[in-house]
Amino acid sequence: MNHKLFIALMAAALAGGTSLVNADATLYGQLDLSIDAEDQDGVRDDVNMGSNRSSIGVKGSEALGNGMSAFFKLEWQVDIDDADIEKSSFNEDETSGGFTGRDQYMGLAFERFGKLTFGTMSTAYKSDAAALDPAYRTRIQSRNVGLQSVLHKGKGDAGQGRATNTVRYDSPSWNGVSGTAHYTLDNDKDVDGDDDPFGAGVRYKGGNIYAFADYITNSRSGDSDAWQVGAKYTLNAFSFWGMYEFDQGLISTQTWGTDNNGDGADVWNLGGSWTIGNNMLAFRYGQSDDGGAKIGGSKVRTEYNTWSITGQHSFSNRTKVYAGFSEQDCDNGNQDNTADVKFCEHRGEDDIFTLGMRHNF
Repeated sequence: MNHKLFIALMAAALAGGTSLVNADATLYGQLDLSIDAEDQDGVRDDVNMGSNRSSIGVKGSEALGNGMSAFFKLEWQVDIDDADIEKSSFNEDETSGGFTGRDQYMGLAFERFGKLTFGTMSTAYKSDAAALDPAYRTRIQSRNVGLQSVLHKGKGDAGQGRATNTVRYDSPSWNGVSGTAHYTLDNDKDVDGDDDPFGAGVRYKGGNIYAFADYITNSRSGDSDAWQVGAKYTLNAFSFWGMYEFDQGLISTQTWGTDNNGDGADVWNLGGSWTIGNNMLAFRYGQSDDGGAKIGGSKVRTEYNTWSITGQHSFSNRTKVYAGFSEQDCDNGNQDNTADVKFCEHRGEDDIFTLGMRHNF
């Protein structure tokens, strides 16, 4: 994007410009840096610094009367460790060249009928499951290490976690139950055909229970769908959760980079956490089954299991430090190292240790 325009927006927010004040605008962000050590058998053994989706944005709303309001959000990811250096292969979540767009949208909210959003935003499939990840937006978050599928990552108009060119509807909550539906307008019809992805989800929040079910498809021919279900139960200082993703072609497609070449790459994980004072300790374990994908006519294997432990200490509501370790066992993973895959490019173990700090403003 135009950096001068971005700076102008930030300056207007900080200065309390008239138009932003009328729209009740808020400047916000998240800064996160970590030291990450990764040991991948036969591939690399490296220590690096990561900017874990550090971001800055402006959001706001304006009351329009009769229970209706307008709202907007403009958020950018910025890598505060090496923003002007070419992206490295160590951490695929990093970007290069400064600012990168995240959720950017506008919409209308109705007191009794929910809200309608237009632009670039997270799918229900992504946002519902994010609440089950105690390491969310760190180097060892669930979607980085295989505890959640690649449908929770990326940005685009083919079923990625952040959907572009999208219209999303969120219903009001009825006794803790709410629903979401979203429809994406495909930008590349000349390449992929008229394939407009869509998805829907339902969730329940009440008492100690959070539960959800979501469906998503890229609307292409053949197997191109995925389902997920998940739940979390909190009892005093303890929380327990689990989720299962059922692949009907879409997870295999996004993982292996080849359209509808298999299905059955189901992913599941279980976890628990213990909070005492300002400290939290969490453990996660998960597996992915063999997806039956084929590359060059030969079946490739996607089986792996992952376990991870995470601890954090909160100095305040806005500042915390954390540490974590993840081990992904890819002994049954791909053998030829040639596929454009997201997990288990090579056989062996992939161990990651991270130590980081986060500040929200």
